[in-house]
Amino acid sequence: MSTVETVTNAQIDKFSELYKERRKTQMIRFFGVTALTLVSARLAFRGVASRKYIPSMFQLNHKPPPFSHKGEVVNALGYGTALSTGGFAMLGFGLCWIWDVSTLKELGNKLKQLMGDGSEKDKLIPSNMELDKDTQKVADALEAMFSTKN
Repeated sequence: MSTVETVTNAQIDKFSELYKERRKTQMIRFFGVTALTLVSARLAFRGVASRKYIPSMFQLNHKPPPFSHKGEVVNALGYGTALSTGGFAMLGFGLCWIWDVSTLKELGNKLKQLMGDGSEKDKLIPSNMELDKDTQKVADALEAMFSTKN
């Protein structure tokens, strides 16, 4: 006769807290990158708006004041780099948050799964992973609970 392990509420709370902490870290990363992207977008908008030529009463309409072409190129490069990097970082961290991915290995496995790669060698299969003592107790208790015949 098999013995059924019992899972205490403290053990469930421990795993629940780890999960909540992981999700909170993913959320903070995403919102941090989003804030940096919004700040860089605001700076780029100000940079473009400040270059608009508005002549005063006795100035010519068709002759804008002289400006530095090198400065324009450096500003455009900086703003473009900040916006594209921020956009791709938001995309990456947002997908990781939605898919509950924290490592590059997990991300690779998730992308392989979504693209239909049939190889099984690199997947994280729970039965092949080594479990610590607490996790093994929880897994055994769940298996025992679901395997009982009613």
